Amino acid sequence: MTKIYTTGYTGKDVNDLKPMLEALDAMLIDIRFAPYSQVMHWRKVYLKALLGEKYRHIPNLGNRTYKENKITIQNLKLGIETILNLPTNIVLMCACEKTENCHRRVIIEELKNREVETEEILTWRTRDNSTQENLF
Repeated sequence: MTKIYTTGYTGKDVNDLKPMLEALDAMLIDIRFAPYSQVMHWRKVYLKALLGEKYRHIPNLGNRTYKENKITIQNLKLGIETILNLPTNIVLMCACEKTENCHRRVIIEELKNREVETEEILTWRTRDNSTQENLF
């Protein structure tokens, strides 16, 4: 059974992203409706260049009313079916730091309804520089 992790990139360092994915043996699934950011390294084109085949954008899991501060998932059922059919561990990522007011919460709840467990990743640092031990 593959594992599903969730996270937000706000407050994180993009340099920790690739090592974190490697440690989890996971693919990054970008669940933003519009994978654009004012910060270049959070844009789809940059993430695709950085991660190659380890990056995938699934707009069906995006919040199409994010600009209105509402949560309306584009196509929750199809998006969930898409990720459940991936043969690898995945990390669902959007911009939000916390899930309380984020559309990730809706996706996590739907996965729970399907008896699929998820784990929220709070830090992307995979190693402590002084001890070289895993932090998660």
